Amino acid sequence: MEQAKRIADGVWGVETVVGVGLGVHLPLRMTVLRVDGGLWLVSPIAIDDALADELSALGEVHALVAPNLLHHAHVEAAKRRYPEARLLGAPGLAEKRPALPWDGAVDTGSLAGDLQGRRIEGADKLSEVVLWHVPSATLVVTDAVFNIPEARGMSWLVLEYLSKALGHVEQSRLLRRLTGDRAATAKSVAAILEWPMQRVVMAHGDVVTEQAAAELSAGLWWWQGIERRPPIGATGSADQMVRA
Repeated sequence: MEQAKRIADGVWGVETVVGVGLGVHLPLRMTVLRVDGGLWLVSPIAIDDALADELSALGEVHALVAPNLLHHAHVEAAKRRYPEARLLGAPGLAEKRPALPWDGAVDTGSLAGDLQGRRIEGADKLSEVVLWHVPSATLVVTDAVFNIPEARGMSWLVLEYLSKALGHVEQSRLLRRLTGDRAATAKSVAAILEWPMQRVVMAHGDVVTEQAAAELSAGLWWWQGIERRPPIGATGSADQMVRA
């Protein structure tokens, strides 16, 4: 069965499930981007021979990207499979995983001709860098927001009541513990929303293809310093809305 599903021109997703403890399971996606003729694997998952063959048919793997301080479990194995690929991590990850042969960091700015990055400042314990794939107008996020429509058992309990991130594009409340400066996160979100995105691809949940920027803005309300989740498409800055 085909594992790499086409999302847009030059964008594919490989979906699996990850256990995070206490019987909680989350959908997980590795995003594959065609960048300057090669493939970048964002949030690498376990790659077996069958998946490696699929990826080989798409192109040569040029880079492996761990886009925040939480998504790095499989980068070592991925590097062994693709020893010639560049290994890039979020700022601070090289200090967290010093034994890995890092080639550099993904950060704010141009990463390649077809790819730009934006680090979310003010949440240093997460240190997430979102990626902007220019040719497809696709934004790739990792843990900044989820879009999980439904869950069962303990997964439902945690997502619905603890993280409050079930049923629509939403940020887990657990990220508040990783955030130290909401004024800084608000500036980062404002910069991200300037990109003319047609879709948002996240590590956890369904791809957003309708009103992508509006959905993302609503989901990132807390990082924008807003007291409650605004309606989709609400206009005005956080300063014009009720602030926490």
